[in-house]
Amino acid sequence: MTKSQRENLKQMLINEADFWTSGRIKNLIQERFSVTYSKREVQRLIRIMGMYCYKPQPRDHRQRPDHADQLSQRLQAVVDVLDMGTKDLTQMAIGFADESTFQTYGNAARLWSFHKGRIRATNTNRTRQNCFGFYAIRGQSLLIPIEVGNEQTFLAMLDKIKSSHLTYQGVILIWDNHPAHVTSAIEAKAHKLGIYLVNLPTYSPNLNPIERLWKVIKRRLCEVDLIANVAVLNQLIEDAFNEASVGCSFAKKWIEDFWNIIFWKSPIPNSV
Repeated sequence: MTKSQRENLKQMLINEADFWTSGRIKNLIQERFSVTYSKREVQRLIRIMGMYCYKPQPRDHRQRPDHADQLSQRLQAVVDVLDMGTKDLTQMAIGFADESTFQTYGNAARLWSFHKGRIRATNTNRTRQNCFGFYAIRGQSLLIPIEVGNEQTFLAMLDKIKSSHLTYQGVILIWDNHPAHVTSAIEAKAHKLGIYLVNLPTYSPNLNPIERLWKVIKRRLCEVDLIANVAVLNQLIEDAFNEASVGCSFAKKWIEDFWNIIFWKSPIPNSV
């Protein structure tokens, strides 16, 4: 292709779609410019044009465009309530809660080896462990094995969060809209314990930094050759959580987008 044709191709790729496969680009070049390239030649060409190859982060199409503004308003409402009362924002713990399920067998990791076709021994009984996590950017992060994620479980989790933050004046807890997170019993218990609940906008897990922490744990579990039983699984999960939850690295963007704007009166949380 000539330089002019490459520029025209680049504009077509930019204007017609956000994401392309090399095969689709190959067909486009052949259809629009009557030039036939191999897949390798196409990949070389699109790298020269400055295209990136990555796995796009999925986002639910039902997510509202103003989801970040919604969360900002909910956080601001909590700050306003604290400012009008006797609570000191600088003495409030703050963290993100969520549930996740882990299993003894995961085949999502691509692994390098000098031995082509080598079989990997794994425990394929798919034993599962549900966990509740509280990822604190000020306060104590918690990981608690649970049976099921229902109202009674989350009432107990509120007690555990409170008991781990007795030296704080209260806790700001950010989590999603799981049906068992928004019951009247949960709201009453949180109010009694001095826990301020902030529900994320619907279909917005990207606004909950603990989701990234879960992904790191699952990736590490995939790297383990053999997880023999649930006891080993639980220990691996706990070790990975304790290591990953130190500091605020998973919440860095959240802090930039929300904390630095809404909580500016309060010191920066744990080291980012």
